Amino acid sequence: MTEIRGIRSIAVDVQDLDAAEAFYTQIWRLEKTGAAADARYFHGTSRHHHIVSLHRAGAPAIRRIDFDIATRDGVLALHERLAGFGAQSPHAIAAPGGGFGFGFRDPEGRNFAAVWGGEQRSEAPTPDRPHKVTHVNLNAADYDGTTRFMTQALGLKLVDETIRARFLHAACGDHFSVALVKHSVATLNHVAFDMCDLDSVMRGAGRMKDAGHPIEWGVGRHGPGNNVFAYFAGPEDFPLEYTSEVLQIDDTYVPHGPDFWKFPPGRTDQWGVTAPPSEKLARIQQMFAFVEGGHLI
Repeated sequence: MTEIRGIRSIAVDVQDLDAAEAFYTQIWRLEKTGAAADARYFHGTSRHHHIVSLHRAGAPAIRRIDFDIATRDGVLALHERLAGFGAQSPHAIAAPGGGFGFGFRDPEGRNFAAVWGGEQRSEAPTPDRPHKVTHVNLNAADYDGTTRFMTQALGLKLVDETIRARFLHAACGDHFSVALVKHSVATLNHVAFDMCDLDSVMRGAGRMKDAGHPIEWGVGRHGPGNNVFAYFAGPEDFPLEYTSEVLQIDDTYVPHGPDFWKFPPGRTDQWGVTAPPSEKLARIQQMFAFVEGGHLI
């Protein structure tokens, strides 16, 4: 079993910090929880101090994905397995939110951190507000190599596979916390935020449309994970998803392969109502690279 129990937060580089803050607070409906030099932090309705941090930079990019670790001993155990991947030494984190952990890079250059503890909030799931980052999808040029790293070094469990994606389960009920997409580049595909229910996804999608961010794919229901989805281009075209009703699984779940996960011709989801993903979504789902040194915390 992995020490990772899900996604704690994402760190994103933006050129226009003020505009990005306005989007995440007024439209995406996070709340600002802290600030530092050229950085701002935003929480959802989960226990985490923040689920998004924005960092002023010369170009838009993904800086880092932070994993939530259940215990201090879990941080140390994971660090032992990652010593050969240039991992920092575990230490107390000085940035807003605090905690104890370390940063590391995977073999394709993606930036991560493993963090335990720090400031906590009271859980308060609220309609129309994101609760947490429920999963990240990552493009993988070395598809098999990245799968081995995620399962052997990080301890995530492969629970389902389609013809172009693999779904990895952490130590939580959610069907998956990381999905790997077979691609020619090693970049971010998208970040998904969990909403309370289908109505919250629909109202959030309407709010995005009203603000000039049309739905790029959805609203629909995926196969693996069984989650409702709606995809958008956020600030500086950052690829975002509202999701809800993620399948909850345990050790009795039976994985399925590509032959099982097929839709009838012309469909891209279970319902068959949504059009295929937009050309814009296809473009932005490959353009966000991980910045050099972004794993340092």
